[in-house]
Amino acid sequence: MVDFTALRTADPASLRTAAEGWVALSKESWQAVDDLHANGIGPLREDWKDRVGQAAGKKLEEQARILEADADILRGVAMVVDGLASSVEYAQQALHRALDLAAAYRLEVDQAGTVSTTGEVTSESITHMNEVSDLIREALREARQADDQASAELRKLAGATCETDPQRALDQLQGEASQVQLNMLDGDIPDGRDPALVARWWSSLTPEQQRQLELADPVKLANLPGIPDNVKEDLRGGPNRKFDRVQMVEWTLAHWNDKSGDFDDENNCTNFASEALFQSGVKMKGDWTFEGDAWNRGDDPGWLGLGIVGQQHSHAWGGAQNLHDFMVSNGGREVPPSEVKPGDLVFLEDDNDLNPDLKQGNIHHTAIVTAVTPDGDIRYSQHNDSRKNVSLDGRSGHEAESEGRQKMHFVRVEPNWY
Repeated sequence: MVDFTALRTADPASLRTAAEGWVALSKESWQAVDDLHANGIGPLREDWKDRVGQAAGKKLEEQARILEADADILRGVAMVVDGLASSVEYAQQALHRALDLAAAYRLEVDQAGTVSTTGEVTSESITHMNEVSDLIREALREARQADDQASAELRKLAGATCETDPQRALDQLQGEASQVQLNMLDGDIPDGRDPALVARWWSSLTPEQQRQLELADPVKLANLPGIPDNVKEDLRGGPNRKFDRVQMVEWTLAHWNDKSGDFDDENNCTNFASEALFQSGVKMKGDWTFEGDAWNRGDDPGWLGLGIVGQQHSHAWGGAQNLHDFMVSNGGREVPPSEVKPGDLVFLEDDNDLNPDLKQGNIHHTAIVTAVTPDGDIRYSQHNDSRKNVSLDGRSGHEAESEGRQKMHFVRVEPNWY
């Protein structure tokens, strides 16, 4: 268990360095996978077509799958270690703030973290002692919850080093590690039962740390007693917002695997993104689904959706390329990865000719940004295939392997039609 002295002397920078090392190892594994395909598997398939060549190619493919699984597990380790580093940094900030308050109140804090006064015990000194003690306990709670989660997850990943199935390594092992990182960050935030403690905790963080947590867990902060009202307002999109970004993330995380709103015989990734925008306050545009510059859907396909012309929704509502073009032409804009925040949209553009079902240069998929971790990793949620808070960085190698090169477009929706 993390104690007062251990937290006070912890070195989160060394954890951050370790996380970067694990990321580098993951990238090296992916490079090895690419090299095997480019210099081994591909040439063998083309130039050595007898039984021996096929056997050699099969062996190299097996090795490539092992390295791919390794790369995804290594990335999962990096996520957990990076999450622990952030949690320790936040906890130390709270602890330092408690010690600063103790000095200002002329209180003493011993090596066990016990607070006392050398002066006269008064109602005011007792209040001050409780204030400092509560903040110390909160700092230790944050560090302990992160340490417990990280220890358990790292033990699990260590026991999976023989995993050879890339899909399981990606979806289960890395996916769970990704969620553990977010859970640790969520656990760094007080529960809100004492709004005064929340306020002291929040003020103890640096502006950069506050920004990091706003990106990592906007829903919890926006609903937490003790967080300043202006912070909550900004998380939702500001006083002049056209929709509620927190509500969009909240709805997405609640419905990412809900098929009740799906259109039959369609890939519903873009329909889901449009529905998330609508549920968070974005007003539909246009009176009919067949209008060229419309963004809407019909509740009744036989009448409001104009089933007579076969359109349950406008082209921009259900098509990835169309939604992208509509939003950037109607007040929205593309933003660089460094500026992405929860509530933005992610669009994937095919940048190769490997998949005959996709046209090079065409945007073919839509997802929703639901978190950004302190290391800048964008987490997204989507429908068809349904995923919750998965890592853009962690899945990039897999996407390139299965679909070829992809360009990412990040769009900030800013409606100008109402």
